[in-house]
Amino acid sequence: MNNSDLAEALAGEHGLTKADARKFVDTIFAQITGAAAKGDEVSLNDFWQVQGQGKSGS
Repeated sequence: MNNSDLAEALAGEHGLTKADARKFVDTIFAQITGAAAKGDEVSLNDFWQVQGQGKSGS
């Protein structure tokens, strides 16, 4: 499954346009990536958990 597949499923299950669903998918992954990059823990119950490494201070 890729982002387009996920957006298509989201659109079909929730009556969204594919374009709107893709915006949701892109926003979700941008938030996850941003949080992990800052070193925040990202945990999606029953699916995935990762602790970001963050940036070390100087």
